Amino acid sequence: MVSEYKTSMMPIPIFAKKLLSAFLILYAPLAFAQSDMQSLPFDTVRLDNLEQFGSPGNQTWHIAGNVSADRKQTGNLAETKGRGILVYKPLKQNRPLTSKAKFGNADIELDFLLSKGASFQILLHDRYGIKITNDWMTEVNPGAKAPGLWQHLTIHFQAPVLDKNGRETQLAGFKKILLNGQKFVNETEKQHINTPKQSLNQSLTFIGNELPFAIRNIRYKTYDEDLIRISDTKFKVYQGLHKNPDTLASLQHKRTGTTDTLSHLVGDRKSQLAMEGIMDIPRDGDYLFKMIAGGGAWFYLDGKRIIDNKGTRDFERAFYAKYPLKKGKYPFKIIYSNSDECLVLHYEGPQIPWQSLTTPASMRVSERFEPLEYEVRNKPAIQRGFMMYRNEINPYTASVGIPASTSAKEKSGNNYAYDMKRYNVLAAWHGRFIDVSNMWTERGEKQLEIPLGAKLELAQKPLLASLISSEAPWPDSAQTAEGVFTNRGYKLTNNGLPIYFYTLNGTTVEDLIHIGNDNAGLTREIKTASKPGTTAYILLAEGSVIEQTNGGGYAVDDKSYYIENLETGGVKPILRRDDGRQQVILPVQKDTLTIKYDIIW
Repeated sequence: MVSEYKTSMMPIPIFAKKLLSAFLILYAPLAFAQSDMQSLPFDTVRLDNLEQFGSPGNQTWHIAGNVSADRKQTGNLAETKGRGILVYKPLKQNRPLTSKAKFGNADIELDFLLSKGASFQILLHDRYGIKITNDWMTEVNPGAKAPGLWQHLTIHFQAPVLDKNGRETQLAGFKKILLNGQKFVNETEKQHINTPKQSLNQSLTFIGNELPFAIRNIRYKTYDEDLIRISDTKFKVYQGLHKNPDTLASLQHKRTGTTDTLSHLVGDRKSQLAMEGIMDIPRDGDYLFKMIAGGGAWFYLDGKRIIDNKGTRDFERAFYAKYPLKKGKYPFKIIYSNSDECLVLHYEGPQIPWQSLTTPASMRVSERFEPLEYEVRNKPAIQRGFMMYRNEINPYTASVGIPASTSAKEKSGNNYAYDMKRYNVLAAWHGRFIDVSNMWTERGEKQLEIPLGAKLELAQKPLLASLISSEAPWPDSAQTAEGVFTNRGYKLTNNGLPIYFYTLNGTTVEDLIHIGNDNAGLTREIKTASKPGTTAYILLAEGSVIEQTNGGGYAVDDKSYYIENLETGGVKPILRRDDGRQQVILPVQKDTLTIKYDIIW
């Protein structure tokens, strides 16, 4: 029977309906907003002074606010007063610097900057060493950068297991070392072995040599053996797939039972699985949960909905949520609409590295291909495809591999990626070219080109723009109705290098990139032709911080790379700030203009 209840209310306008829908979504019963955080924060070694180190009166080390080094001058390191950077300058009697913090199993990260010729050593437990040397443009560690640039070191350390006499029953070592994101070849042996327990030092020690260097952003996570424990787990399986987990309250399950594992295999394909039990939290602190599922998935803890993946079937997409917990036992529940047989729940906690609460069999592994290297031999190579840029796909990429010049055959070549929509250099890297397994194996659906070196990412913005003044914001794309340049494309030189060309509002550009002198980087030559009265500008560089260097060049993006040997045809570059970042731009003030500079990293 249908009620004939009437009301004098006017029909709800479409806008009001949308507003009501937004209200209901906003106030859905999530415990809190899901997080974009993908890792818990590190502990840091404060570098306001040397108080976090156990070396009072050590004159070899001090704190500075900024440093710079001439990459061509051995031992050159200048500094300015301030805080945040640890500086080593050798004296007649040099002393190591040892942290007060103790390290067992640990992940450690730091940045370092070498003067030309400098080297230093990092020791853990006074026994396990990493030697940092100037490996720039060598085959030993091709991820290394030039002197005077900040580099990033990542250390994954496994502490030894000792018996009651302090002798190792399980060896310690470095599980992984990365330099600028690339595998680091560590040629340093252990300094000592089987040190008595009473003299075992679990600190982090820096040892300098004859030339100065600097360190900053020292951060770490230490781990012990306490983990989350799961118990009293029960499950129910329901027929069909349901978008709303609350629907299950009105349904009859088709089977039920207990389980000692968390896995989609507990349930059935194309069915709804509900698992609940007790989660024993080992200590107070923030916990970060990560859920991946092929189908709708919901994670509840202590009666609160922690993660909702919005019904996605993308089993490569992760959803994160940070949640503060006290030590103790909490009820939990997981509900999964088994569309694609993938249910994964990971967590990170205080002094707990990433762990899985679900079994390995509950993960659906994406198809993985053996690396397929595109080798560059005696002539340049060009490959169109997609490339990851700051965790997003750029689908307009042309990668170019350039072999070493004849005068530098003992060195590896240099490579770059060019954005064929914005017409600018997107990234550059030394050494081997690209892995094309995602492109040329089976369907090649992802079309990803994967650089086989430490990728330097540049600004993803057009090289050329029309600005009403030098203070106007720089556009993110070409300033045309379609967002692309006109008369665009590329042609090849006699030796096979591309020259990119295009036009914007009467200004034409030709852009050639080739190997720099002595293979040190890339040399860029830009030629422009403009009609009188145009207001075109060239974007030479963008970064968080840009500093001028000796010789009229620039250290770009907080010393990520150099621009050197800059020739601008007599036009003065402008160093400015745009949307919180610094830029070097050049007005195109002549009918024809040739710009040339080196990119060194």
